[in-house]
Order: sequence, then C-alpha cells, then structure tokens
Amino acid sequence: MGAQHPQDSGSKTAAGVFAWMLNVTSSVAIVFANKVLMDQKGDYRFTFACTLSAIHFLTAAACIKGSQLFKPAGEAAPRLPWKDTLYFSVVAVVSISSLNLSLLVNPVGLYQVAKLLIIPFVCAVEFFHPQIQRRFNSATVACIAVVVVGVAIVTVNDLGSGVTHLMGVIVAGVSVLSSGMQQILCGTMQRQHKLQSHQLLAATSPVQGAMLMLLGPWVDAAVSGNWIGNYQLTSGAVGVLVLSCSISVA
Repeated sequence: MGAQHPQDSGSKTAAGVFAWMLNVTSSVAIVFANKVLMDQKGDYRFTFACTLSAIHFLTAAACIKGSQLFKPAGEAAPRLPWKDTLYFSVVAVVSISSLNLSLLVNPVGLYQVAKLLIIPFVCAVEFFHPQIQRRFNSATVACIAVVVVGVAIVTVNDLGSGVTHLMGVIVAGVSVLSSGMQQILCGTMQRQHKLQSHQLLAATSPVQGAMLMLLGPWVDAAVSGNWIGNYQLTSGAVGVLVLSCSISVA
C-alpha cells in the first residue's frame, strides 16, 4: 500500500476548509437575507416565516429532483420508510418554522445566541438517553456550563430592557428543542438506513414543503395577523426571496 501523496492530502484539506467556509458564509447570509425580508420595520415586511420555510423546502426538493435527472441510468434512489419520513418531517418542520419565527419576533442577536443552546441540549439528550449514554470530560462540561449561563444572562438582560418579550423567548426555546431533536434524528436515520445527508434531504424535503405549504399560512396569520394572500409583492421582495431560496440550497 503506497504512501499518500502530500499534494493529495493538501487538496483534501483545502477542500474541507472551503466547504467549512461556504457553510459558515451561507449560514450567516441566509439569516440576514431572511431578516431583511421579514423585518416588520423594513421595506418588504414579508411576515410569513412558515410560508418562507415552505418555499425553501420546495426549492430544495425541486433542485434535488432536477439533479436526479443527471444521475446514471439504473442508479437506485434512496428509500426511507414512510413512518420515518413523516416522523422526521414533522420534527424538521417544527424546527425550521420555529427558527424563522424566532428570527421574525426576536432581534438577530438573541436569535443567534439562543441557537448556541442547541449543542448543550443535544449533549444532555445523549447523556441521559439509555441507548446512547455518552460521557463528557470535565473541560467539555465546563464549556457547556459557560454557554448556558451566558445565554441565560443575555436573555434576562434583553427581557428586562424590552429588546424582546416572553413570547419571543418561548419561540426561541421551541426552536432550540426541535432543532436539537432534528440533529439527533438526522444522525440516527442516516446510520439506520445508510443514507447520506443529501439522500435524507431528497426523501424528506417534498413532504416537509407540502406540510408547511398547507399549514404555514394559517400559522403565519395567527402570529402576524396578516394573510399572505393580501401581501403586495414587489420586485425588491421577489429579489430578496430568490436570494434567500438560493442561499438555502447552497
């Protein structure tokens, strides 16, 4: 067995760094694009967070379907049992909808800070789950404790200063719990059904998009008091919406 060429190792490292930078950039960009689109004091005021999530999922489903047209003939499509598809889709729908609702009703700072609690939540579930029982060293526990205390301080401060309100904190809490569960389910189902991440997305994104398109407008109306059918769509709003959808599938 020959030794690995240094150039090959360097290429893999560069590819990994590029993928990491692309992931970070897209994660930040989509937050600001969505905030510009949904900001109630902004120019567009597209206060339909759940419907926006539906559009994202349907865009992803369409892109995946289009990419499958270029697959080699005879290549088997990923299969996921309907029970697991529905279970994962419900959790994912709650996750992405609550995240977008949190971005709608909270300032960007609190939205981002609250997301830091996802990792401590996942660690807690893995620690107490009888089939996982993952253990963490003292340094990791100390870091998790610092994150939890820091988020608590920021949340109490924002509540006291009137930057946010109790409903915003509740929505942020739901987003943390559901997003943590989605991450755990994602890893579990990929291992159980031997799926890669894009295959899991291909199997579930059409279902998630359909669920949100049916339920999203009603949830949006209850939260914002506005019906999406009455929204006056402008060319600027369309541009930001297209940008948001493009980043979501990047």
